[in-house]
Amino acid sequence: MRLLLFDLDGTVLRATRGAAPFDVAMREVFGVAPAHDGFRFDGKTDPVIIAELLTRAGVEGVLDAAVLRRFEERLALHFEAALAGGTTRVEPLPGVRRVLEHLAGCAEVALAVLTGNLERTARLKLAAAGLADFFPVGAFGSDRTARAELPDVARARYRHATGRDVPRARCVIVGDTPLDHAAAVANDIPCVLVASGRTPLAELAALGPAAAFADWSDAGAIARALGAS
Repeated sequence: MRLLLFDLDGTVLRATRGAAPFDVAMREVFGVAPAHDGFRFDGKTDPVIIAELLTRAGVEGVLDAAVLRRFEERLALHFEAALAGGTTRVEPLPGVRRVLEHLAGCAEVALAVLTGNLERTARLKLAAAGLADFFPVGAFGSDRTARAELPDVARARYRHATGRDVPRARCVIVGDTPLDHAAAVANDIPCVLVASGRTPLAELAALGPAAAFADWSDAGAIARALGAS
């Protein structure tokens, strides 16, 4: 069995105006209007994003578990309202559904989430994109601040759900940023990168992942790179 650990934003889905609910939650919880000039969200966990935005705003404080839970609640509330009102949209990236459907039919692989999103927001995004059924388990930014600590969380959740213990060497991280690759390297896990986000293919390929693709169009080649028949 091979456990495939998928990033969400920029990898399998894209949110339009997805930062707006985040900004509202930042104002409600921290009294901060985030400055996004030159700021990169991609590849980071939400707790890291919050901490960096607070630093940019000159706000000092500890992002403890209780505060993070409150932020997650407010963010989920505003994200769900934005989806319902149509001001935020979430869509699967072109070609990704075909690949996921192929992988879901392969007995030798299993799918899980590995995302920096807080779990409640991640679940809302997956549902809005019509991809929730592909990912019954996963690890989220609400589990750990450091992205490199998330693979073992996802492995433990998969083990709890299925009784199967998949070693790191039999996992693959699938992402779209250098930070996805760095998390894979930190865990000695192979990484497959897709240039479906903001990072160009040449930059991703230069990192030396197990494979790198321009997009999701070549479903067969991607499936083979991920260890599926």
